[in-house]
Amino acid sequence: MWAGAGLVLLALLATAAWSIGQSSPWGRVALLPIGVVAALILGLVGFWAVRRVGDAGRAGRIEDDEGADPLDPAALARAADAQSARAREFIDKIRDAERRSGLQSELERLEAARSAPAAELHVVIFGTVSAGKTSLINALMGRRVGETSPVMGTTRRGETHVHSLKGVAGTVHLIDTPGISEAGEGAVEREDEARDLARRADLLLFVVDHDLIRSEHVRLIELARLGKRSIAVLNKKDRFTDDDLAAIVAKLRDRLGDVVAAEDVVTAAAAPRPIQFRTMCDDGSYDTVLEVQEPDLRALRARIVAVLSDEGHLLRVANLLVQTNLLTREAEAELNAERRQRADEVIDRYQWVTAAAVFANPIPAMNLLAGASVQSELIAELARVYGAEPSKAQLHALAASMGRAILKTGLVEAAASIVAGLIKRSPATFVAGGALQAATMAYLARIVGKSFNEYFRNGESWGDEGIEGVVLRQFELNSRSEFLQDFARQAVQRFWSRIKAKAAPFGGGDSV
Repeated sequence: MWAGAGLVLLALLATAAWSIGQSSPWGRVALLPIGVVAALILGLVGFWAVRRVGDAGRAGRIEDDEGADPLDPAALARAADAQSARAREFIDKIRDAERRSGLQSELERLEAARSAPAAELHVVIFGTVSAGKTSLINALMGRRVGETSPVMGTTRRGETHVHSLKGVAGTVHLIDTPGISEAGEGAVEREDEARDLARRADLLLFVVDHDLIRSEHVRLIELARLGKRSIAVLNKKDRFTDDDLAAIVAKLRDRLGDVVAAEDVVTAAAAPRPIQFRTMCDDGSYDTVLEVQEPDLRALRARIVAVLSDEGHLLRVANLLVQTNLLTREAEAELNAERRQRADEVIDRYQWVTAAAVFANPIPAMNLLAGASVQSELIAELARVYGAEPSKAQLHALAASMGRAILKTGLVEAAASIVAGLIKRSPATFVAGGALQAATMAYLARIVGKSFNEYFRNGESWGDEGIEGVVLRQFELNSRSEFLQDFARQAVQRFWSRIKAKAAPFGGGDSV
């Protein structure tokens, strides 16, 4: 506090000295030393204060880091409850009944899992094809529960096996998955299923039988960023010499250092190759005998037990939070997709409503975008699509601000020039007068609709660009020749149909 007061006093002294010195030549001579001394003292005190503040800040950060417990299960559970409520908000607004029902069922499953008294831990075995995932499960289970084959991609879909581990409270589900990076029919769908199962894991066993290739590394990083606790398993250790095995493990630990702890990189031999022995027969000849080797899962089993016994409850709660967060994103994406589709339908409808209104009465056409009822209704409908409820005064204000932006940026003239050029490309498609104005205003209505779609999608904000920036960008995005040619073609067809419909009672041989 005293240091702060001293700084203020010295600053005032230096300022006063400078002011007096500037007002009088004698003052400059007399007070220059005072100003210099005050400035030096001020600089030294300021440097000392900055150092003290910096030291205090660093100490505070250390204390905060030591005192904070970001992995508190109760805090994670509260975060999951909050995320669940947010997911429900999105789900309830989805119109597609089937999608809404599916997302609701998934949310109810997650909520039930959070309140379940008995712990169920899901360990997902994930990796490339033929890395030995199913063999690993067979070895862990102590019996054959899944088919293995030299043919790549034997596991076609996820399979769950209940397992008991000594030292781990609760039920452990070992989940086999289809291999990633598989080729052939249905490979993409199977990989998507595998990745979906991996996202649901409390603990992920990422199985490889060599150093990581790029695709494996990318997928493991992707899952780690979701918060997946992972153990990297180098399977088929029996195929390597001791030196080669040590080198590969060191490489894996180096490459995975940011997402997998060194102690979580372990080796295994789920189905070791038989060892050949030569034995002498009774007649003195030699025969080759294959001796079956027992699986070597000591390091892997010990690591699984250590992680699940020490962190099992925490992993389960954290995983439910991750799953709820993913469900929230999925529901939000589904809702946004529906809103985009509905907004496009609204914009498409109102551009033709505008065209019809202007074609019927072209004289006030240029006033439409300055706040006419058609534009206000367009804004109101787009607001309802996004769940916003602006008042009538707000709608009129939004329409007026859009009209000013349109006029200020000169888009009326630009749009008229573009549309006229397209309509006049051939004499057969030229429509004069009101039709040209109608097409121009319909095109501008589309720009307005697209701009307000972005405004409501961004939470009723124009962003850093402001309204004029958004309008100009939408003009550029919707000025592609293919769109405008199609728009002009539709406009001409609609206008000619309208003219023919009006002329029909006066034409034809049967008319009186």
